[in-house]
Amino acid sequence: MDKFTKYVLLIMAVSIFGMVAATYIGVFVFGGDMETKYITMIEEHAEELGVSFWHPVELSEEGEYLAFTLAGAVAGFVIGYLIPPLFEKPKSAEEGKAS
Repeated sequence: MDKFTKYVLLIMAVSIFGMVAATYIGVFVFGGDMETKYITMIEEHAEELGVSFWHPVELSEEGEYLAFTLAGAVAGFVIGYLIPPLFEKPKSAEEGKAS
């Protein structure tokens, strides 16, 4: 593994650890709610107006985990397929150096 890949892997691992740690601290230490405020505001205003509020896609907690895992896997395959050509050297440059 070259130096660039090691540094990128290290930065990604530290970033992911930081995000997970910040989420843990926010939810379990400070008692934060994972529900976004705008959804609760929309639900309250819909109730006041007498309009029924519904979510177009209603997933349970397990469904959200599955959906985000699937989306992450698809994104990983797409990025893994598209990134390597960016770092390949053009064939004409390689042939010119060999002769």
